[in-house]
Amino acid sequence: MNSNNNQHNSVNDSSGLADDQSQSKLTMPSERIHQHHLPAQDTAQSQPRRRHHRKKGNNDTANQDGPIVHREPRQAAATNNQQQPVTDGQSSHRDKLAAAAHSSAELPQNNLPSELPRSKHSQNHQRPRKQIAADTTNWRLRKVPNEPDTSQALGSAMRAVTSAKPLHGTQSPAPRKVFAEHYPPKKVTALMDAGLLVRGVMRINPKNPTDAYVSLDESPSPLAQRKNPELQGYVVGNSSDIYICGKDSRNRAINNDVVAVKLLTRKAGRQLYKANRMGYDKRMDKITAQRRARLDRMADNVKNVNSESTSDDAAEPQTSNDSGARMPELFGVVVAIITPNADRVFVGTLSNRLPAHRDSRASDNIPLDMLQFKPLDPAVPLMLVPKDSVPEIPHHKDICAVRMGLWPETSKYPMATYLKCLGQRGSVEIETELILEENGVSTEPFPPTVLRSLPKTPWKIPATELKSRTDLRTACIFTIDPPTARDLDDAVSCQLLPNGNVLIGVHIADVSFFVRPHTALDRMAQQRATTTYMVQRAYPMLPAVLCEDLCSLNPGVDRLAFSVMWEIEPESATVCSTWFGRTVISSACKLSYDDAQHVIDGGHLADSLPCFEHTGVHVAPASQQRRSDIEASVMWFFRLSKIMRKRRFDEGALSLHSVRLSFDLDDNGQPIGCRTYDIKDSNRLIEEFMLLANMSVAARIEACFPDAALLRRHSPPLERRLDEVCRQLGHSGIDIDTQSAGAISRSIQDISDPAIRYTVEEMLISPMQRAAYFSTHAVADRNDYHHYALNAPLYTHFTSPIRRYADVVVHRTLEASLAVYGNHVAAEHPLLPPYFSPYFPQTAAAGSLTTSVNDARAVLIPKPEAIAGIAHQCNLRKDAAKKAQEASSTLFLVNYLTAAALRMDTPGVITQAIVTKVKENGISFVTPMFGVDGIIYMDRMADRKGQVVSTDGRKWKLNMWSVKPASVTLVWKAVPQPSANPKASDSEHQLANMLSALVIDDTRHSVVELGCNGTTETITQTLRIFDKISVCIIPETSPPSVTVKLAMPYINN
Repeated sequence: MNSNNNQHNSVNDSSGLADDQSQSKLTMPSERIHQHHLPAQDTAQSQPRRRHHRKKGNNDTANQDGPIVHREPRQAAATNNQQQPVTDGQSSHRDKLAAAAHSSAELPQNNLPSELPRSKHSQNHQRPRKQIAADTTNWRLRKVPNEPDTSQALGSAMRAVTSAKPLHGTQSPAPRKVFAEHYPPKKVTALMDAGLLVRGVMRINPKNPTDAYVSLDESPSPLAQRKNPELQGYVVGNSSDIYICGKDSRNRAINNDVVAVKLLTRKAGRQLYKANRMGYDKRMDKITAQRRARLDRMADNVKNVNSESTSDDAAEPQTSNDSGARMPELFGVVVAIITPNADRVFVGTLSNRLPAHRDSRASDNIPLDMLQFKPLDPAVPLMLVPKDSVPEIPHHKDICAVRMGLWPETSKYPMATYLKCLGQRGSVEIETELILEENGVSTEPFPPTVLRSLPKTPWKIPATELKSRTDLRTACIFTIDPPTARDLDDAVSCQLLPNGNVLIGVHIADVSFFVRPHTALDRMAQQRATTTYMVQRAYPMLPAVLCEDLCSLNPGVDRLAFSVMWEIEPESATVCSTWFGRTVISSACKLSYDDAQHVIDGGHLADSLPCFEHTGVHVAPASQQRRSDIEASVMWFFRLSKIMRKRRFDEGALSLHSVRLSFDLDDNGQPIGCRTYDIKDSNRLIEEFMLLANMSVAARIEACFPDAALLRRHSPPLERRLDEVCRQLGHSGIDIDTQSAGAISRSIQDISDPAIRYTVEEMLISPMQRAAYFSTHAVADRNDYHHYALNAPLYTHFTSPIRRYADVVVHRTLEASLAVYGNHVAAEHPLLPPYFSPYFPQTAAAGSLTTSVNDARAVLIPKPEAIAGIAHQCNLRKDAAKKAQEASSTLFLVNYLTAAALRMDTPGVITQAIVTKVKENGISFVTPMFGVDGIIYMDRMADRKGQVVSTDGRKWKLNMWSVKPASVTLVWKAVPQPSANPKASDSEHQLANMLSALVIDDTRHSVVELGCNGTTETITQTLRIFDKISVCIIPETSPPSVTVKLAMPYINN
């Protein structure tokens, strides 16, 4: 069984770069903004003032934990403005937080609402004791069948959490706020219109969850730029993100939430940043100290050889504080969640142990009828699950799935609803289910409401469609896909014209005919947004009757399509004219990539390959002439694609390829073979014409609807990371010109060694950003539509509507443009040639729905704000599908390596690796055979005895190392086996110790070798970038991962 179904006719628009829930509409107007909590009412003026005595210890301590959190006194008057002393138990960094909050008050107060972050000098207000902040937002999340109804239990548990009585039976006070209240929707809309708030997508750092960033998904308005000078010149996707400092400033937002952000002054933000980094730096310093201690223990026997060379004045080890993290440029706080991430199902473990409340702001009155949920994702907060909602308390190692629910401002942790127990990790089935749940991939059958939207089978094309479309059924049209592909959504055609030019056509399945707007099927497709390809199977976006039958361009059957055709001059492969239309086609045959490659190599189609021909009346077996036409078309595609590809890269395109694995599975679904996926000329043949179709359609819909087009952009690489990679390469004599994508491409092509070129490409992938969908309404500057890797001014996804919802939206926009403007845009467009070829189909085919712009927009095109929401959903689901696919590949690689290690009776599989980076704490590498990359840390390079994995049966011991700016020197010794003669054994050990008499100087930058005498027992190995090493890949099954250790001596395999 081959697992490459997902590779068929898939065009990665970033050319190898890192590119490639149940809301009915992901719109963005104010009425769609989710209001989590109503603001507390200030009742100090309305309630009579009472005389009372304050209990000891019940003082109004000023907030010390961040600028957006304010405490409210239980019995304080509204005019109480007295500053309280700081308690002894408060940490030192909270003073800085409070100072930062005070600095944020420097903003103009007449423009700030009362709910903005308050300093400890701000006026406190009283909250009614009976008011309970309960989140009643109706989360539109995917429904899990047979899910227990726990809404009542969840509501009771939430009320218990927010209003639990003290243990001693005293009167219950009003719950204290842990977080600031979210702004109501009307206020958010008003402040955004006034330029005081901006919106963007939340991203939490998984390595340090206290750090979060917001990427703006729309260009700041001119008014916002005037109010916030820091935003002047901001480019979506190519400017600094807004740094959100700490969990308080994040204000209950999680990954991929669309949030409203209030910018802080740079002074306030920097104070917050420094205070927040203190705890993180201390943790990193501790880790650094532990690593250095391990290094010192490994080097003890060497340091004792020549103590005179060790200086007491050696420099102190550098800490993380010394190195200094890069200071962010923009700082802000979250004041509202505009659109929450629809997928809030998480996986983790459940236990009876409740979280320790070290934060004095959190309520201490959490009932005992709660379970703690600890997510596997460190960026997701701990949650509380009512015991009543769990049928049976699972084992503490069992993986469970829960859905995140209410998170009021009075609770440190959100509530969650228990869904199911997956079991303990280890097996392929459980790990696959975990991957699917963790990435929000829907595995449930399509519900009846969706299936009722499908046409009844057997189905045939309605007569009205045949009349309104261009009939291309007699043309020589065929598909080229992997042999196991079932969802055939693109076909091609080629015809030699009398004037010597060539008529090339790309024909894409018309999925939008079946997936009509505002239907249950459309809502489900938008929710899933993409087909997810795992190693063993695919989880489709659409029901199988569409994917594999009605929409699939199977040979010998009539199908609806959208077609793009070009008249191309063959010598230069220049496009002379472009035609767009709604068509009816009949594919002649289904070629695999191997079939097409066989024709390119000079062969012929196999006689056993089924081919058909439409006579105009019916479908018949293909004649020999039709088979010859197919072979000639393949050769025309090959010749033209070579010219087009060369011109595309000459004009500045960039292609970076990483290793992609393919697995062979047995009948039980276990991997029995693993190999890298090879790109052939037949793959590139299809790729060039799919790219051309996507660019042409992007120009067409942007020209017709400039404010409502769904396009795809790719931002330039991260400059800091790119500079670091180029600096590493410069130490090895390789200069990379980073002025443009084309300059990088030319620098790579100048490298003659294929192994070095592959390694350079792997290193350059890291700084590259992912391509993203966007609405032209949301990006102000048209120059920001640019696709960096393709060096294309306009680009979209049009060629895979069966597996991508974005393509369906693009098809509807194209249909609207055809209904209004016909088959060609009459107005001049720099990307659409004005010449209209007489060889194009002469039928009008203007459309079957409407001819006015307003009517076309109303029927087929969502509002511009809604398109921005669709783009956001498609981006989320595409990234999640990519993560799931990569995790599935890792899972099967681990299982394959585990079986291979058992067969060879070794701890792992020894293979070749290439060094990609040398740092003081270790070396980075990549393995071409398995695509595994990572870091071998210096303190983990050998075990506690200094030994490493051996490739020749001897025990190899690492004795010393030295790190220079671009190289690391390792000194190895082959430890002799113990001898039966004790005296001989002593002498051997003495000789071995003498041979390993090495010393490192006090700068830790050089190695002095003493008395080795050229013996083969001791090896000095200097590693630089591009050097090859032997590594042992050791699989770990729970969780699926690999550990890589250095192996000696090096084997050239």
